[in-house]
Amino acid sequence: MDAYLKAFWLPKEGCTEEEYEDAFFPRNVSSLTGERLRFAVADGATEASFSKLWARLLVRAFVRRSLTLPFTLDELKPLQEQWAEAVHGKELAWYAEVKVASGAFSSLLGLELTENSATDATERQWRAVACGDSCLVQISADQILRSFPLSESAAFTSRPNLLSSLAGAEVDETGLVAECTGTWTADDQFFLMTDALACWFLKQSEFGKKPWSLLKEVETGGQTSFGDFVAELRTNGELKNDDVTLMKIELLPSTPGWD
Repeated sequence: MDAYLKAFWLPKEGCTEEEYEDAFFPRNVSSLTGERLRFAVADGATEASFSKLWARLLVRAFVRRSLTLPFTLDELKPLQEQWAEAVHGKELAWYAEVKVASGAFSSLLGLELTENSATDATERQWRAVACGDSCLVQISADQILRSFPLSESAAFTSRPNLLSSLAGAEVDETGLVAECTGTWTADDQFFLMTDALACWFLKQSEFGKKPWSLLKEVETGGQTSFGDFVAELRTNGELKNDDVTLMKIELLPSTPGWD
């Protein structure tokens, strides 16, 4: 399969790039080819310490297949150990040490696309896993085919499920990680978004609009920059002031033999 990836990100208004606590992977890649491709976004919780590091560890582990699909919480232990080693190796004030003891938290959304041509009929499938409110939307034939793990704007809350950097910190593991599967065809698009943008996206679709058309045009052919696009939405009160991450994945129809 051939895919084209473009990613965008911005910190909260009034914050520096160093204060951006979302994460995504792969980074700085445009065209990808392979029978199995992975993508991930995560949203580190601002209230916790070193959530940016935790979010980065999660997305890299998923894309590099250190996490299976679906994964178990036991598979997070090596990542939790990496986080602890990195954090406790820093010189911190006493109050920062107290906060670190509570751990870091992050959402995680991972997508895997596969194409199997071993049979007479080529099989094109996708699988996704999610904890929290970072969302995947599949667009097919200019319509929303699937939205996961949330499908309506009212479902977003201020306390989503999150993965902890501390082993055993989850009080209730039941339903903590959601799974979803589907199929894809050439010309389909996938949008992976952290919560602020995902909530706006679903609300726009509920109003009968096509937000994917707006996102497709961002920084395409000299159109509006992502920064200006987000700034306008924030100014208009359509988008909450939060870190924003978007991954646009377009499945290319140019490969010979595709139907």
